[in-house]
Amino acid sequence: MSGIREPLLPPHDFRIDPSASPFTDSQAAYLSKHPDPQYDYIATGALVFDTSENPSLPRILLIQRSPDDSMPDRWELPGGGCEDEDESILHTVARELWEEAGLRAKSISRPVGKAHIFSSRSGKKICKFNFPVEAAKDRQGRLDVRLNPNEHQRYVWATEEEVRARQSGGMELSFTFEELEHTIIEAFQETQKWE
Repeated sequence: MSGIREPLLPPHDFRIDPSASPFTDSQAAYLSKHPDPQYDYIATGALVFDTSENPSLPRILLIQRSPDDSMPDRWELPGGGCEDEDESILHTVARELWEEAGLRAKSISRPVGKAHIFSSRSGKKICKFNFPVEAAKDRQGRLDVRLNPNEHQRYVWATEEEVRARQSGGMELSFTFEELEHTIIEAFQETQKWE
């Protein structure tokens, strides 16, 4: 026994924006409805914004990969691949947000930006969608991030300006993929439309 216990998942009682309804299917169902020779797996990312410090200056949650993981020390969104047990692609978003950041999804909207297609180290062809997620706040009204130390070493709440500068809190923000950086900037643009 490793002594490390997987965190219990919170109830999946999140709201689904109607625009995200195509992603209420499981990975298998989605792939059968949307066949594409470029990929055969789905991954997700959670775009979580916090405006508690300044409503006109949203900040996005970024997490830094472990130094022992693939793409060590790179920054990314909470997220990961769909598993057969996931009821839907949106359930993958909620599960990964909980497992990687300790945050519970309250609502999930349609993906932002273009889907990013890439190959894993094992040769899997993956299509990644990044979804805006409203996360539940704690009793003090904060988003209490709790990282899984096996996967990530630190987190930061970054403004759009910091993402563009690739610097936040004195740390360099080297992203896992250039496409992710573009998606994050596009998500900041979308937040202006939500206000």
